[in-house]
Amino acid sequence: MSADSRVKIVSLLAQQRPEALVGLPESQWVDFKSAGPRGPYDLSLEAKKYELAKDVAAFANAGGGLLVCGFKAARRPTDLHETVLRATPFAKQLVNAERYKGIIAEYVRPLVDVEFHWFEDPAEPEVGYLVIEVQALSESERWAVVTRTLSDDGRLVKGGIAIPRRHGDQTEYLPPDEVYRLVNSGLRDTPAIDLDLVVADGAAACVDVAEAVIDSLVQKRRHELLACLPQPEQRPNRRRDGASLSGIEQLAAEQISRLSGIAASLPEVLSRDFRSPQQYRDEVDAYLVRCGPGILPVLEQAVALQRAPLSLQLVNNSDAMLHQVEVVATLAPGYHVIVAAPGATPDLSQLPWPEPPVPYGQNTLLAAQIVPGLPAVGGYKARRRPSSAQLPEWARSADGLVISFPPVDVRARATVLLPPVTLYSPAADGAAACHWTATCTNLSGREEKTLSIPVEQLSVTLPADADGPELVAR
Repeated sequence: MSADSRVKIVSLLAQQRPEALVGLPESQWVDFKSAGPRGPYDLSLEAKKYELAKDVAAFANAGGGLLVCGFKAARRPTDLHETVLRATPFAKQLVNAERYKGIIAEYVRPLVDVEFHWFEDPAEPEVGYLVIEVQALSESERWAVVTRTLSDDGRLVKGGIAIPRRHGDQTEYLPPDEVYRLVNSGLRDTPAIDLDLVVADGAAACVDVAEAVIDSLVQKRRHELLACLPQPEQRPNRRRDGASLSGIEQLAAEQISRLSGIAASLPEVLSRDFRSPQQYRDEVDAYLVRCGPGILPVLEQAVALQRAPLSLQLVNNSDAMLHQVEVVATLAPGYHVIVAAPGATPDLSQLPWPEPPVPYGQNTLLAAQIVPGLPAVGGYKARRRPSSAQLPEWARSADGLVISFPPVDVRARATVLLPPVTLYSPAADGAAACHWTATCTNLSGREEKTLSIPVEQLSVTLPADADGPELVAR
């Protein structure tokens, strides 16, 4: 029986009819592999790793094909090609598809699309057959190259390359003269970089903070710090229901007041603060004056983090795979960038302030235990951390803010998202002009263009009935 397509072979195995493949010849698009004690490809041997990479590259260079594992094939005297003699099913656990994919990805360039299919044997469900389907490379990506050669003693050798291709039912290698011709021709006709950078999500932020907001934050902070000062003493009420207390009642009230004063004086003596309340107030006022210049930039940064970060997408318009593409973006000097969002989004009314003066009355351990602490600075909402392990780097130059994104690989006619960043400026008029350049390691030259980034106008106001500042999009 003969099969005239890959679909026919897969259909016979899916119908659990492996015996129907007996007598089929190997061809330009199908190769039958028998399985040994460790499966069709024993990856503990370097020679078998090379064989797997070689078989996949050979089919990718010849229009694609099938590696059908679990069948013994040989050439009989009357046959022109090797044909299937019998089925040799094997256990599924002898196949580690992820390791197969890893070997192919490591030793074959460019990346080749490969799919794995398992079919059970009808007589013994615990064994079966593996079909490795190899897709053809496009003409623009040819040829698939094995990035190792095999020594006479069966060891992989780095530094050499092999270009196998399927020819009939055999695998041949491109002759050295043909390899030289291809390399020489490629050097004379190297494809150019053709990239675009577009905004995938988000925008830059123009942040406007009203002066009243800063004053409100300072007064709120002052109130928090002065909360540790002692409160005015409450004297006992010596009248009841509008009438004077009797002599015995008055004497009892005075004794209770005297005992309370003695009890209250003990911790005061042990935790005495050598500063007066007014001296502590002066320390707080001086502290807030020093904090003043730093409040505005901290608030601007907190406002910018309220919005989604800017996400840029790199587009490869060429038919060439680009390796280690580096993008460098330059913006006007007035812009600031946050390359790593914190684990939380800061509340506009709960900003991180510098270390304040020691609270009044906390000069001893006993006083620290008695006097209540300041309200905690917090009020944060959870934000997901960036998924990218690598983050952009930034610096300032004479041209402005320079952001260098980590290198990425971009497949032909594909797109890649760059790590998100948060861009903001105290003043921006219209869209932000971003001048960017891109280079890669496998092609010469560079791309240089200008990208227009949208800018979202944001204001921070202080409503009369609000607990703190509020963000308003203009």
